[in-house]
Order: sequence, then structure tokens, then C-alpha cells
Amino acid sequence: MTDETQRFTVSLPQSLFEEIENDSRERGYQSRSEYIRDLFRDRIVDKQWNNSKEDVVGVLTLVFDHHQRGLSEKLIEIQHNHLVHVLCSTHVHVDHHRCLETIILKGQAFEVNKLVNQIAALKGVNLARLSRAGII
Repeated sequence: MTDETQRFTVSLPQSLFEEIENDSRERGYQSRSEYIRDLFRDRIVDKQWNNSKEDVVGVLTLVFDHHQRGLSEKLIEIQHNHLVHVLCSTHVHVDHHRCLETIILKGQAFEVNKLVNQIAALKGVNLARLSRAGII
């Protein structure tokens, strides 16, 4: 069974339209339609990931100030106290003050999101971004 293609019209403020045009061109999309389809696909994957009853896998990217007192200990404590499996992590010193860490997580979406939110709220964490990799 193949999906039938549907057309629809969207009204956007000029500034948003120009932003979409620039972004799609910079990313090398051949058409505006393919760019918009990818945005929709990403949104659907996020929804499926968040609503999944199965375990999910995600990658948490952190940038934080390693001079922030007690932050490293809090990061470790949070990772150990959740019903989420830390499959692996990589820690890189970006400069004198900042570290970049990637943490691959597996567990129920609700628990993964809870862990990410708790880490993101810590003083000294400059960036906490979760990439939803898949449903297991």
C-alpha cells in the first residue's frame, strides 16, 4: 500500500517563511516540501517516542561548567538514582571551564525525560539536549 500525496496550503508570517527558506537552503534540501516533510517526521518520532510503552533509547548532550561546586557529584547521583540505564558516556574537556558530555540512555520515556529535566535544572549546566534515537 502506498501513501497518496496530499497538498495543503500554509500561511506564515514573512519572517518565518524567510527563516524556513534560508534553513532549507543551508541544509541542502532540494525542495521546500522535503524540508517540511522532515520537520513533520521529526515531530511524529518525538510523539511516538514520548508515548511509547516500550523502552526507548536517547542521547543526552550536556555542556556544563566543571568548576561549579558539587555539579559532577550531582550529575552522577542523578544518573544512579533513576530507573534509566546509562549505556555509556563520553566526557570531553572543551576549554578551561566547560565540559561536554554525551550520555546514552535506555528506559521508559517518562523516566528518561524526568532524568533529563532534573539534569537540565542543575546550576552550572549550560545545555542539556536530548536526541530521541529510537524505540526498542
